[in-house]
Amino acid sequence: MNGVILAAGRGRRLGETIAGKPKCLIELGGQSILAHQLYALEKSGIDNFTIVIGYEADMVANEAQRLVGDRASFVYNPKFDETNTSYSLYLVTCQLQESFYYLNGDVLFSSDLISRLNACPSPSVLALDAKACGDEEVKVVVMRNRAVEISKEIPAEMAAGEFIGVARFNASLVQALHRSLEWLMNVKHDYMAYFEKGLEMVLDKQFVAVVDVSDLPTVEIDFPEDLRYAREVVLPEIMQLELV
Repeated sequence: MNGVILAAGRGRRLGETIAGKPKCLIELGGQSILAHQLYALEKSGIDNFTIVIGYEADMVANEAQRLVGDRASFVYNPKFDETNTSYSLYLVTCQLQESFYYLNGDVLFSSDLISRLNACPSPSVLALDAKACGDEEVKVVVMRNRAVEISKEIPAEMAAGEFIGVARFNASLVQALHRSLEWLMNVKHDYMAYFEKGLEMVLDKQFVAVVDVSDLPTVEIDFPEDLRYAREVVLPEIMQLELV
């Protein structure tokens, strides 16, 4: 099975803290976020990777090839500066319409999280941080362990928690998601949509389970405070888990 990583973005919200690097190449404990992600996927038996590149594409491709060689393939998003995750994932699903693991390129997590997704019997599953959410988080409404809504606009009181940007999608869902993303891109021209908008459009027909991973160390790195938290809290906890 493939691991799909969206790593085309610039990471403007981190400001000067990343010194011109793509966000996925920020170093944590001497290794890039991308390196941590590939290690977690490899440890769980995933050995083929499709990486969407854009900003400083050569830097990202070189890092991936250094880490996993020709097991990494690349999809280039030439509009990385004027599009969002919906467009990047649409480019992937134009080429790949089989089951895959999905990762935002700015999430730090342990291999235990992938193991937990693997243990879920549902073919498609979202990793959920069950917590009280604010405006910024991508929130999920859950009914009987099934995701029924997913977006930032969901009222906080309705949400079961935050989708942390890691998931497993089966082939049927990927094909349905491709059609919804194609409609967003080619009919609505909604290039700045998050991919979750396309996902939400198919949730009534595709069963997508949720797995609570709130007890595992994880963080999506959007702001400088997230980066500090990743370095000071999440990474040490991950390293401790990997030693067990």
